[in-house]
Amino acid sequence: MDVTIDEIYEIIDAVVPRTDDPSLPAGTFRAWFLGLTLGALICTANTIFTFRTNNFTITAFVTVLMAYPCGLMMAKVLPAGALNPGPFNYKEHALIYVMTSCMSATPYALYNIVGQKYQLYQNDLSLISGIGFAVVTQCFGYGFAGLTRRYLVRPAAMLWPSNLATIAMLNSLHEKDDKLAQRYPMSRYKFFWLATSAMFFYQLLPGYVTPLLAAMSVLCWFTSNNKDNKTILLLGSSAPNAGLGLLSFSLDWSIINFYAPITTPLWAMVNQVMGLWLFLWIVVPILWFTEAFYKDQSIGVSSPYGFMLNTPKTFNKNGVRVPNTQFVIRSPDDPNSLILNQTFYDENKPILITPYFALEYANSFVVFVAALVHVGLWYGRDIWYRFKATMSDLDRDDIHAQLMEAYPEVPDWWFMVLLTVTTVGAIVVCQWGGFDLPWWGTILAILLALVSIIPIGTIQAISGQQIGLNVMSEFLIGLLLPGRISAVMAFKTFSYMAMSQGLLLVADMKLGHYLKVPPRAMFLAQLVSTMLGAIISTCTAAAIYESFGIPNSGWSSSSYNTFLSAGAIWGAIAPARFFGPESPYFKTLFGFVIGATLPVIPWYLHKVQPNSFWHLVNIPLIFVFPGNIGARRSDLITPLMLAIIVNYYVKKYRNTWWKKYAYVMSAAFDAGAGVMLLIIFFFAQFNAKNLVPFPVWTLNPGDGELCLPDSKRVCGEHETMGGAYGNTYDSAQDPACS
Repeated sequence: MDVTIDEIYEIIDAVVPRTDDPSLPAGTFRAWFLGLTLGALICTANTIFTFRTNNFTITAFVTVLMAYPCGLMMAKVLPAGALNPGPFNYKEHALIYVMTSCMSATPYALYNIVGQKYQLYQNDLSLISGIGFAVVTQCFGYGFAGLTRRYLVRPAAMLWPSNLATIAMLNSLHEKDDKLAQRYPMSRYKFFWLATSAMFFYQLLPGYVTPLLAAMSVLCWFTSNNKDNKTILLLGSSAPNAGLGLLSFSLDWSIINFYAPITTPLWAMVNQVMGLWLFLWIVVPILWFTEAFYKDQSIGVSSPYGFMLNTPKTFNKNGVRVPNTQFVIRSPDDPNSLILNQTFYDENKPILITPYFALEYANSFVVFVAALVHVGLWYGRDIWYRFKATMSDLDRDDIHAQLMEAYPEVPDWWFMVLLTVTTVGAIVVCQWGGFDLPWWGTILAILLALVSIIPIGTIQAISGQQIGLNVMSEFLIGLLLPGRISAVMAFKTFSYMAMSQGLLLVADMKLGHYLKVPPRAMFLAQLVSTMLGAIISTCTAAAIYESFGIPNSGWSSSSYNTFLSAGAIWGAIAPARFFGPESPYFKTLFGFVIGATLPVIPWYLHKVQPNSFWHLVNIPLIFVFPGNIGARRSDLITPLMLAIIVNYYVKKYRNTWWKKYAYVMSAAFDAGAGVMLLIIFFFAQFNAKNLVPFPVWTLNPGDGELCLPDSKRVCGEHETMGGAYGNTYDSAQDPACS
């Protein structure tokens, strides 16, 4: 046990000093102004990005670099006193990061609100109810976070390794002597602004002028006009609603950075990408060609590609697209309740999904169980020792906990009051706000989060792995409330966010613990920024969706469509029907068995051959499917190549450069690409009645990747340009495409 603690302190001591200056202010005007201002900007931007076909997020790490020169400037220009208590310090900087971290994570409730109000046309769902729902779901887990902080924050055993890179960056910015300056004299924030500017201008190319750079589908280039080329289209096309992107690569940072290739450990990237190659490029085609589920090749035959694989959409027994809105009707007993349209379901069953989507669910079952088994096998003894340490001797010998005793602690009753208020608010907004979840469903969501947050939080704090509850929560409530889509989506949001948001706040508490930020300043910063972020994000999503018009290229709301399809499957149809013994997708439930057995193999082989590579084989990471179905799948080669270049070759042969600039470069690329994408969106894509596409040319083909035959691609180009600049395209007036 002593060895284990010594190893932990060795990791911590590498970036966290064992000293503190209690006289340094934290909750200053500068910190609040910069934290909330930058947080509001990043919150608005990330909310807009949720509507992109490919997910893209500006991380809070960007604000660490943006806030530094702003803080220094405010320290120079503001009058001394309450507004300017002295030099800009790392505690203020840490508090700014925490506020922007809370606001940068868009509420999961957005998918619930948009799905009900705009996709299911529940027009009586008011914006006030939506804001209330977002606020209570975001703050719900905060009560749990506070009440579990003595187990998940204070003990040294709870490492939270995700914080260490941020702490290292904060320390390096505030150090008086830059130890790496002799070899690389350029400061980090100067490098940040140069890299941001470079990416800002570059992103204009794949984002608008030359979209072919975003999806370079090599297989299609030589076969797009061949007869009977469906197999090549199926494998090589990476477009939404099309194929699997075999050998397709991207030069678009907004697509590449979905996997965070620079900040993710190389071994984790290899596990994840190899798993995606295995399942997307080998398993899914086999499932499709053998029709492993039910009439898989009939799905989407009327589409321009002649098939559909990369889509979260639902289809009837003949493979014809079925809008999710047709699965539900208003309950005759309760107009606020959306229930299954039994007549429509009976006429169209069995409801079909693509083999890709089915495999994603099967893998989610594998991952849920495999994560528990994997962590139990590899970290079980360690977790048990550390859990006993947290129970018997929480922090007596921990220097950081001792240093934190200089600050008044946040009383438990503050968190208990917050938990009580959010629970009552959750019951009220669900019962009378239009979300259809009965009061006992809210209580059940609380209990599910209550029993899971400490064990799952312990696993995440030690191993960096979080086990998601979203699919399992859908499974549970779908069995208890079959046919009620709104209730299932609301329960999923509450139970998932109570744990996920709670652990996000716990991680930020640990950051404050390491940097000796006063707990009460941390409490107020997290609470205010979380509530403000929920309000801003909900209002932004409502404004964008009401102004969005018809989805267009690059902004097809794929994440919202996936959430709604999951609601239809788990809520309206319900798991007993969709995954029952008579369903084509019953076999996906074998994922639970696979998840329980497969992690044993690399663990056992490592015991037999301790010096081999088996300790690097992570079954949960291999089987995890990032929630990217319906997005452009040209993201499976370039991220791994970049990770190998930066985190192997550069790290090995230019280690000093890697230490100083690698994470800064990643944050800079996020910032530059994000700003340009917003400009393109508002200039060219925001107004559906006045789209401003870039003219068609070789690197801007109609399908974005040169996969469709010329005849179909030209028709797409006619439709795009004919409907642009305020015009209306009429296919009947186009002889080539009518």
